[in-house]
Amino acid sequence: MDLHPLAHGFADVADAYERGRPGYTPEAVAAIGLAPGARVADVGAGTGKLTRALRDAGFDVVAVEPFAAMRAAIAPELPDVEVLEGAAEALPLGDASVDGVACGDSFHWFDGARAAPELARVIRPGGVLAILGNTAAGEAARAGAAWGQPLIDLLNAVRPEHPAFTEDQGRAAIDATGRFEPFAQASVTQLHETSRAGMVASIASMSYIALLPDAQRSDLLGRADALLREHGVEDVGVPLRTTIWTARRRAA
Repeated sequence: MDLHPLAHGFADVADAYERGRPGYTPEAVAAIGLAPGARVADVGAGTGKLTRALRDAGFDVVAVEPFAAMRAAIAPELPDVEVLEGAAEALPLGDASVDGVACGDSFHWFDGARAAPELARVIRPGGVLAILGNTAAGEAARAGAAWGQPLIDLLNAVRPEHPAFTEDQGRAAIDATGRFEPFAQASVTQLHETSRAGMVASIASMSYIALLPDAQRSDLLGRADALLREHGVEDVGVPLRTTIWTARRRAA
């Protein structure tokens, strides 16, 4: 499957992703702006973090995910959800077959020029494209933890050029189609309750960490764990902000 080179790091990290990554709150899902019962595709579903929140909100959900290990993590907890192999650039969905597409921390991986017309193809007129992303809740929140900046510095030292760290994470490709209304933005906050082990798992689930040579990856994860131990981190609440970008599909 033709994906961003870094995205292939997700092929073998389903367990770490499931243990370490935060989910999405009911408030974040409500900001999508669709009524319960709407047919929604979770594209780039990963292990189903957003899929669960969509299902719990009463949507008729189909999960689309390119990696087999990720798809396998969705099925046990969500046996009533259809799970399909596929990617945004070639969606396994019919024309105008969904009321919305939701992308939870996945949109920046898409090839915008190829994905944008596919998203317009499958979303019914009046439907919604929703792009959700979880980030630390501001510089003040991170500065409040003595381990925050050293941990960021540790990761930045090995981070390559990455599509999430761009001005719009690819949203301009949607605007360029002329088939969506301008994006609206909303945000909600949450406290991600996790642990030292969960934070290390989250780091292990990062694409560019997963792609490091084995010895370098093990060393980095060990250093991250040691840093958190040094600061007495065991159970911790990490403040997060979920940003929700929504664009309505034009009628023509």
